[in-house]
Amino acid sequence: MESKIDWNSLALAVLAQYNVSAARLVFLGHSENLTFRIDTRDAENCKSFLLRIHHPIAQFRDRIWQQHAVIESELAWLTALHQDTDLVVPYPVQNLNGTFVTSVAIDHTSETLNCTLLNWVDGSPLDTEPTPTQAWRVGELMARLHQHASLWELPIGFTRPKYDCEQLYISLMELRSLVDTGTISITDFAVLETVVQRIAQVMTALEKTRQSWGLIHADLNENNYIFHAGEARAIDFSCCGFGYYLYDIASTLKHLMPGNRTSFVNGYQSVCQLPNEYQNMLEAFFIGATIDNFAFLALQPNEHNYLSQDIPYVTAKLCSRYLKGEPFLFKSR
Repeated sequence: MESKIDWNSLALAVLAQYNVSAARLVFLGHSENLTFRIDTRDAENCKSFLLRIHHPIAQFRDRIWQQHAVIESELAWLTALHQDTDLVVPYPVQNLNGTFVTSVAIDHTSETLNCTLLNWVDGSPLDTEPTPTQAWRVGELMARLHQHASLWELPIGFTRPKYDCEQLYISLMELRSLVDTGTISITDFAVLETVVQRIAQVMTALEKTRQSWGLIHADLNENNYIFHAGEARAIDFSCCGFGYYLYDIASTLKHLMPGNRTSFVNGYQSVCQLPNEYQNMLEAFFIGATIDNFAFLALQPNEHNYLSQDIPYVTAKLCSRYLKGEPFLFKSR
């Protein structure tokens, strides 16, 4: 289907259902969604938007993420964040029918694609490792997202995927298929299997309360936070779902050096206090988030060479230390 679609024409067809006059469409990329920046032509009120066509690259992610109700729920949270807080987020724009999700038919087929338009968030991504102050700001940002999630009453019908024990075991099964192809050794898979069982025990023991479990961004890495006048801003909530707040923290810590991990946690705790034994739980979720990411990459054949190199490192350097009870998260490797 990819080669048969004129994405620019489709984008213009979507925009026709909004009160937006596009002066320029700038293609941004295609991964979980196909995205464009839309620059308006009104010189007196120049404004940009983000257009998302919810059609992933083949095998990129389970189709549940493209379902109307799931997308609508993401946008409901973004709307609430915009209305309830002073956080700058990419909140959605209503179409001419007064709804947030626009379905567009693909020419010469019976298939439709869900599309959304969001307000553009000004800011710049980092091209280097964050400074300790920047890491602190990102930690503070995540805490404020969690703080809102813990207080917000979910609308009826709200539905997003979960990052829980079941998902972790699904990720493990995705990786099992790479044993047959020789991408992962039987020995390394056995280590992953053991560590998943241990992490599942940690998850089971951690009670799901409003202080520990709720809506999380789930992908707040260097590609999905930007800075504007020193302020950290979160973008791309496409992966948001229900999970432990500690899982969300650990997912971001994967992308930070040990010193900055401490700064991030300090920034987080300036808003929300973590439990006393947070380091042990964070290390479990750190490896769990790593395994979930491995499973995500396993769906992309061009990433298999990377997996064949990185999985042995993770099992030898991180999983082995975790299983022995040796702290690793805030120490240099």
